[in-house]
Amino acid sequence: MRHLLLVVLAVFAACASDPNRGANRLEVRTGADQTGTVARALQQPISVRLLRAEAPVAQARVTFTVAMGSGAVEQADVVTDAEGVASAGTWTLGTGAGLQSILVTADEAVPLTFSATATADVGINVAAFEGDNQEAPRATAVPIAPAKRITDTHGNPVAGLGVEWQVIEGGGSITGPTTVVTDSNGVSRVQGWVLGPSAGQNRLVARMPGLPQTTFVATATTVGMPSLTIEAGDQQSAPVTINVPVAPAVRVRDAQGQPVAGVMVTFTVASGGGTVTGSPAATDASGIARVGAWRLGSAAGAHTLTASAAGYGEVTFRASGLATGAPMLNRTVLLSGLAVPWDLTFAPDGTLVFSERGGNIRVLRPGATTSTVLHRPMDVSASGQSGMMGLALDPDFARTRHLFAYFSARVNPTTVDNRIVRFRVNEGWDGVTDRQDLLVGISWGNGGAHSGGRLRFGPDGLLYLTTGDTRSASVPQDPNALGSKVLRIRKDGTIPAGNMSAPFRAPIWAFGFRNPQGLTFRPGTGEPFLCEHGPGTDDEVTKLTAGGNGGWDPKNPANPNDGAYWGYMGTSMTDTTKFPMALRPAFRDGNSGGMSGCDFLVGAQWRDWAGAIAVASLGDRNVRVMQLSPDGLSTTGMITTLFGGMERIRAVVQGPDGALYLATDGRPGGDQIWRVTAQ
Repeated sequence: MRHLLLVVLAVFAACASDPNRGANRLEVRTGADQTGTVARALQQPISVRLLRAEAPVAQARVTFTVAMGSGAVEQADVVTDAEGVASAGTWTLGTGAGLQSILVTADEAVPLTFSATATADVGINVAAFEGDNQEAPRATAVPIAPAKRITDTHGNPVAGLGVEWQVIEGGGSITGPTTVVTDSNGVSRVQGWVLGPSAGQNRLVARMPGLPQTTFVATATTVGMPSLTIEAGDQQSAPVTINVPVAPAVRVRDAQGQPVAGVMVTFTVASGGGTVTGSPAATDASGIARVGAWRLGSAAGAHTLTASAAGYGEVTFRASGLATGAPMLNRTVLLSGLAVPWDLTFAPDGTLVFSERGGNIRVLRPGATTSTVLHRPMDVSASGQSGMMGLALDPDFARTRHLFAYFSARVNPTTVDNRIVRFRVNEGWDGVTDRQDLLVGISWGNGGAHSGGRLRFGPDGLLYLTTGDTRSASVPQDPNALGSKVLRIRKDGTIPAGNMSAPFRAPIWAFGFRNPQGLTFRPGTGEPFLCEHGPGTDDEVTKLTAGGNGGWDPKNPANPNDGAYWGYMGTSMTDTTKFPMALRPAFRDGNSGGMSGCDFLVGAQWRDWAGAIAVASLGDRNVRVMQLSPDGLSTTGMITTLFGGMERIRAVVQGPDGALYLATDGRPGGDQIWRVTAQ
């Protein structure tokens, strides 16, 4: 009996001397009740202290388990230190917005829960949620009020964003406020859309600075109603006090859609001054009435002309009055029915080669009226804003037949990168051979956001590429990332002298850019100029120099360790406070119309515009023409806007014939390539 008592006492003493026995309380040390962005690391680490009778317990195992939200911690199983502290390190939230939690357990302790609120990322996924492609009788409302949804890259709705709605074609109107804030489902819905007074296409856009514009299309029908529609001569440009190139014309139809002859149509100058001759004009056997001439007024800018007929409604023609000394322009549609053409270039024999973002490389042979597919790589991956992008032909193409392409490629089922690939084009333009992947592993991310993409040969015979930040906070200033850079390689993929030195990777020639989609070289000097797509502000045209820093750094200014992308939070695209030596833009657009491609205008046919740079705009749906100063560091004041409000323009390239070739982006009914001649 005495022996048994001694054993019990010994066991009791052993238990009392073991600090891990009876540990019964976990307390929060750091990281409670945080708020962060989905799929991003929280600012504070997650740590606890394990106590027994208010004394720290060392060398005890603590387990951190994600209970809600599918995120992850750096360390799931941790042993407490001498102070009883165990840290899971960084908690990266899952991709779903809302409440997320971690369960912390330790031997003989009551479990502890950490909670965090995950907010949606800044939305870049924009879609016409409801109300696109409708029909309604002219001058009446469409059945479904259009709505636009904005989500982040993980599908979480983004609430509280103000979306501006505007009618851009058809002359209709919207009811209710023109700015509608997204609701808890990320949806902005206009109250109603009343179509214009004439039959034909109507368009309504929903836009927010820094995000892709969404276009809604509706058709105004004439079932049981006569109509008057534009036949020719809309959206022209001409120097002031000069006749527009194409005399405006309308077509009149009866309620059954048949042309009506003998209807008197009155053409009236509505704005801009100027004169019209040949009004009123009677419709011919085809129902067409054409004005004699429309001479623009003396003021540069917007000019409008209305055409009306009793019982048939009214339509409006628009024209841009250009300053004296500007060329006369004539725009024709070269190709239609395309799927987001991204870039284009010309072979020595006049063949037009162009990319479609979905993956095709197409060609239009001289004299042909339709294009054919030259090649579609099996591994091309088109998602978000990425896919088949920049193209360039070898300056010695007649001998080598080398075509260079920049596209997003699926490396394996879970990995995509951007890369430069070289092909050899068959003599008959019916395919390619000898694929060589020259530069791979270029940054891709966030569903294909911000990949940049313009590919051009410089006067030094080297191949230059613009790459984007992929909506990553760290990429622009990271010397190891190939995103947010201007890269430069030889035609065989090797690295030339003169690129940046360590710690920068060998292909990098300049760095610190957001989403540069335009690159061109100034005739005569060979100086490179970058056209950069801004974050709701700061679209920029910038003269580049080797080793230059564009000044883009979309990190949280209050916490550089925060992994969230602050690129839409008023971040300056050229931060000269943080980077005093950053490259200064020659032109900055404070409204960010969404710059894309650009090219210089060469030839006497451009008159006072010769030597100017033409810059495409996506959101603003136009082309800007501007003269740069001799040193390339400013503009001379001449900035002209062409084709205002017509279509999103992605590519601007001057062809070997001296004409300007433009590619539309996301045009309802199929994209187009335009040919614009000057005289």
